[in-house]
Amino acid sequence: MPTLRSKVLVLATGGTIAGVATAAATDAGYRAGVLDVASLLASVPGIELLAEIRSEQVCNIDSKDLDPPLWGELVRRVQRWRDDEGGACVICHGTDALEETAYALHCLLPPGPAVVLTAAMLPATALSADGPRNLYDAVRVAVDAGATGRGVLCVLHGTVHGARDASKVHAPRVDAFDSGPRGPLGQVDGGGVRFTRIDPGAFAPPLALPTHWPRVELVCSHAGADGAVVRALLAQQRGGSLRPALAGLVVMGTAGGTVHAALQAALDEAAAAGVRVVVAPRHGNIDGGAYDGLNAVKLRVRMLLELAQQPTRQRPQPPQ
Repeated sequence: MPTLRSKVLVLATGGTIAGVATAAATDAGYRAGVLDVASLLASVPGIELLAEIRSEQVCNIDSKDLDPPLWGELVRRVQRWRDDEGGACVICHGTDALEETAYALHCLLPPGPAVVLTAAMLPATALSADGPRNLYDAVRVAVDAGATGRGVLCVLHGTVHGARDASKVHAPRVDAFDSGPRGPLGQVDGGGVRFTRIDPGAFAPPLALPTHWPRVELVCSHAGADGAVVRALLAQQRGGSLRPALAGLVVMGTAGGTVHAALQAALDEAAAAGVRVVVAPRHGNIDGGAYDGLNAVKLRVRMLLELAQQPTRQRPQPPQ
């Protein structure tokens, strides 16, 4: 009897992987989110041999323009596919905000068939475009038995990253993503898919999909930080013109998370007004505590999801 092939749904959201340059065979002056998902799949010879591929175009944007409701749409589509077909998903995304989407989905999706995000640093029309190989590798990882139960994964440049760890750290380079001190979860190359470690955070219970999206802002401590930005937000809040209302502030502190005294005074005012305030290092990850291992950007995602769970504020849950 013939072997049943795995089913994989490819969800396309745009990004450089779907980008087209203004001049042939170059990565200069390109526009992201031009090609549709059918064109992406057509550029990957042999992908149809890996799995039974289905596809959907969710949107076609530059990921710098991402809004959180897209996370909800992706969660709903992944869950519908899992319920109907029981298959894995691959999501084509832009690199700029990939780590935010990956971590949001990691926090929201229950355990199940693999969910793999992939992207590209070069547009589809560039010489040696990396998108086709990244998409091929993402499907290889998605159908690999070892990918199930590891949380949301990111596959780029032959490396398998966990959603909690993956960050874009080298904007000009094809190997733009890194997993920090914990390192990647595995590799994918001509020898197959090899997982080298397990992320304990993959087994944490998911958060509920928000029905509303509160406001959580990022502010930075720096030389001369006087708290004016924070006080401007609070003034708008008091005047009723800030919608959605300010619910949280993530502070990118200097060094390991220090904050200018003048900014700290403004943050104390925000906390007294009921705004949740958490400080993270400007570079690198939080070391210890409830948000151990998260960088400032992912801390903001986590706080956003936590604050959206209930109308009234609750104590933070341990991060996934």
